[in-house]
Amino acid sequence: MPRRSANINRYVSIGLLTLMVCALFWPSGALRGEDSTDQQNPGDLERELTNLLRDGAANSTDVMRLLRLAGLYLDLGYGVYVDREQKLKAFQEGARVAKKALDLRESSADAHFLYAANLGSAADLEGLVSAALTIQKLKEHVHRVLELDDQNAQAHHMLGRMYEELPWVLGGDQEAAGEHLKKAAFLDSRYAPAGIDLAKWYLKHGQNLEAVRQLTRVVDTPPRTKRWIWERIHRPEAQVLLRQLVGRENGARTSARP
Repeated sequence: MPRRSANINRYVSIGLLTLMVCALFWPSGALRGEDSTDQQNPGDLERELTNLLRDGAANSTDVMRLLRLAGLYLDLGYGVYVDREQKLKAFQEGARVAKKALDLRESSADAHFLYAANLGSAADLEGLVSAALTIQKLKEHVHRVLELDDQNAQAHHMLGRMYEELPWVLGGDQEAAGEHLKKAAFLDSRYAPAGIDLAKWYLKHGQNLEAVRQLTRVVDTPPRTKRWIWERIHRPEAQVLLRQLVGRENGARTSARP
């Protein structure tokens, strides 16, 4: 189809990638302390996955164990694995076990979030970006998360990114994007992805001072868990954006001098 269809496909792709970007700091309140470790390096993820699989977690009817497994697959697929096939397999298996958890307990906000995040990440790798129905399914699950837990920072962040990146024909809404991103950053000031994306939203809308505040907070505030992800991905990104913004502001002041 013509150019319009190609543009929509590109935006759908961005929307799915959103899930991969925001998923790493997903840690669910319901899962804290349940068969989990404070994973301070990538090896912790793989060791825990190996232990869970050895204990038969993939075929379990224990919702908490299924969710823990889905979360590990999500983190490994985005933060550790490099090979496309390995990433895809992790996301697909993460979606499968999250769906199993959903079938056992539909009222689980964590199950809805992990299913959406793994499903969206797998769909992007598989090239299913032309299917707007995929985006609709993801939005339904994220909205369901917020129905069950309106204080879920990760869900607000995910929805905010989707509203920001999608075209209006697929439900994009800049005002709603800002509201959800602000809510995510407010609910969890240590949640780096929300701070970075809120800063980008502020920049897009000419609020440079607010952007600087958000980026500075990300750089100066390590997360309580999974610090290696912040050190490897989020802090460097915030530092680059902050330097670019400060340099731009200094350049503008210099050129304005008589």
